[in-house]
Amino acid sequence: MNFIIFNLNDGSQVSCDLAHLSQSLSPNCEIVRIIGDKHEAIGYVSHKTLVHFAVENAHYAYQNYAKKQYPKVQNCIDLTRKWLQDQSSVSADQLKQAANAAAYVAHAATYVANAAISAAYAAGDAAGDAAYNAAANAADAAGKNKLDEQNRQGNFILKFFGVE
Repeated sequence: MNFIIFNLNDGSQVSCDLAHLSQSLSPNCEIVRIIGDKHEAIGYVSHKTLVHFAVENAHYAYQNYAKKQYPKVQNCIDLTRKWLQDQSSVSADQLKQAANAAAYVAHAATYVANAAISAAYAAGDAAGDAAYNAAANAADAAGKNKLDEQNRQGNFILKFFGVE
């Protein structure tokens, strides 16, 4: 399955496959699936949608790949989810503080903590690289199953937009 990601800010486009879909997204982009010689619009990705993908990937990685549970990492995920529910309920400073606290345990939790940190930074900041890093770090946390994790993330995105 192949896709084109249209960046609506600068008009650029990136081609990718399912495994690289989550890592190719940016705020204010449109996902289009290529089916033979036709194109099918999948959906629009806003900043908030990108943060949603990032935090869900971080949560999945934390639940499935962390060797130990770290309250600071879970707090980081929880605050980001709270921000998604109501952006005025959590300040950018609170998100950064939670991300910094989670960063303190990043050496022990490696990529899993980094995925959560990136999701929180994505919520508090401009999303692009931070959300990419959350997805990439979640994939790295999968270790030898990296391609499977990347495909899982791509399928999660398609399911979010109601595409099977």
